[in-house]
Amino acid sequence: MEFTLSAAERFGICNPAVQKQQILATNRDAWTYYGIQLTPEDAGMILKTAEKAMQAQELVQFGDGITPRLIHWFLPSGYLGTRYALRIAALTEAFFQIKGSLQALYDEADDPECVLSDNAILDYMYRFYVSPTCAGDTEEMLTQCERIVVGGMRRLLEYRATQRKAAQEEVGDPELRMLYADRLHQEALPDAFESEYEQEAYDYAYREEMRQDVFGNYAEDYDEENAVHTRGTYAEELEEALRRNPAFLLPSRAQEADWDRMTEEWESQDAAEQQEEA
Repeated sequence: MEFTLSAAERFGICNPAVQKQQILATNRDAWTYYGIQLTPEDAGMILKTAEKAMQAQELVQFGDGITPRLIHWFLPSGYLGTRYALRIAALTEAFFQIKGSLQALYDEADDPECVLSDNAILDYMYRFYVSPTCAGDTEEMLTQCERIVVGGMRRLLEYRATQRKAAQEEVGDPELRMLYADRLHQEALPDAFESEYEQEAYDYAYREEMRQDVFGNYAEDYDEENAVHTRGTYAEELEEALRRNPAFLLPSRAQEADWDRMTEEWESQDAAEQQEEA
């Protein structure tokens, strides 16, 4: 079947010419506030990089391309001035690699309620990118995203799958539960000895956790010769938060709404710029 432009529009796939115009429309903000801009040749190179990255990850981008949004997101970083076009191309490629890694987890888990939006991926990328451990190094940013964000998503999906399985096993066969309702109720009554033991174990664990928070591991935390010393960085704080509760990986609805408003403003500004140039 021939894949025509009308078919592309019907399925929401943006054609390369439109994507190129959208990328170049970001030049207004980039030049006005940061003194950098992309040429038409730069935009073409970035599009080819994005296309190869999507093919490598077996992804299809519907709607507008991600690069204009990525440019607006990363402009304030302070690291794009040198080799601007190449840096945007590298960040675009990194985005699709992260998205591809996440998509592989989604396909395996079949948990549609546990997904990171494109805005969430960009925000994680940006926070790593501007952190002292990366300082504008795209490869290091990608390494940390794959290790912490993708790793955190894997643990979160596994945890949710375990919770669903436990809930299903607890419910069991509804007919049998009705037949043995009285006995099940007796077994569910708390035992006083077990309750006291659990409380004592909880108190002990809490005291140990507080002690660790206060004193920490002196050798690891304060050894200045430790090459992987990251205490206090965004990477360490996020990794620690995800160890405590992997659900922290998912942004709140309020945060997602703020990102949506921000990206809509960028898109409207770029659309106005395209109309002026036309």
